[in-house]
Amino acid sequence: MTPTQLHKLDRELSEFLDSMTEGMGRTERRRALGGYLTGLLLDGERKSIEPMAARLVAAPEQTEAMRQRLQQCVSGAAWEDSEMRRRLARKLERELPGLEALVIDDTGLPKKGVHSVGVARQYSGTLGRTENCQVAVSLHVAGEKGSGCIAMQLYLPEEWTRSRKRCKVAGVPAGVKFQKKWQIALRQLDDALAWGVRRHLVLADAGYGDAREFRDGVRERGLHYLMGVQGTRKVWPPGAKPRKPEREPGQNGRPRTRYVAEGVMPWAIEELALQLPKEEFQTVSWREGSRGEQSSRFAAVRVRTAERHVQRAAPSEEVWLLIEWPQEEKAPTKYSLCSLPANTPLTELVRLSKLRWRVERD
Repeated sequence: MTPTQLHKLDRELSEFLDSMTEGMGRTERRRALGGYLTGLLLDGERKSIEPMAARLVAAPEQTEAMRQRLQQCVSGAAWEDSEMRRRLARKLERELPGLEALVIDDTGLPKKGVHSVGVARQYSGTLGRTENCQVAVSLHVAGEKGSGCIAMQLYLPEEWTRSRKRCKVAGVPAGVKFQKKWQIALRQLDDALAWGVRRHLVLADAGYGDAREFRDGVRERGLHYLMGVQGTRKVWPPGAKPRKPEREPGQNGRPRTRYVAEGVMPWAIEELALQLPKEEFQTVSWREGSRGEQSSRFAAVRVRTAERHVQRAAPSEEVWLLIEWPQEEKAPTKYSLCSLPANTPLTELVRLSKLRWRVERD
């Protein structure tokens, strides 16, 4: 933003910062934070403290004093991180219209070196490939008319948490242990619920939906989910009623403990989708961002998941399997699982699944 553009937002920005930092230390410190955030918003490729300080002052001789204030604000002062996030979450929950989802996402931040905390060669959905980067897990509240990020935490790969020396050099506290991304996301959901955020539907891509532990954790918290999954995941087909076999009278040897269903076995989702009658697929339209109305073909059937079936794991509750098969494609392209009730219309499942992209604007 240019100084002129930012000046037009002075009053709103000041009110916002006051609501976020009221009661958090001396006035001078809070003003310094306002200056730091202003520096982030102003035009300029470099966002480190010294070039930002130069952009915030009227004369070059004032730069050093501003640099010291910014340095103390972000490096020396202790801010109540959880309280500030709580205030932000409650503000967005209160003021954004039509919120209906909690969206889990992660963002890749490309890096050149190896010293930035959490940097590693890892997959980034933002970049669309494996790259040298940091990854941060985020939680957003979202609706058709707006969205906002209420939590963001850096993901530390195992190669970092195994090296206490590397963590110490980078300033990572000694008590920080390895957490999978879905474990970070569950903690973020717990925080949001504790702050008073309502129990919205949880949306996520296959990076989270593929973890049954995450889907089960969401349901244990009294929330519904709609999450992408890979087509290689196994499910019991529609109508199957898997049960644990009972020992028959006079049966010798160890009883079978894998779940069974009359005449059927679990299928890979992609195989099941190809077996569905073509008339099951309907063209559904939705609105997606600046591109206006979009449409594709979808089908939705009720299934139970069969992850770790061979390890005798129990099937899930009955859930929706939402399948997208664009007209021009030879096979389905996207799959999602959803725990919403059996009477949920296909058009609503599609609309909600596409709502996840709303947070790209955040």
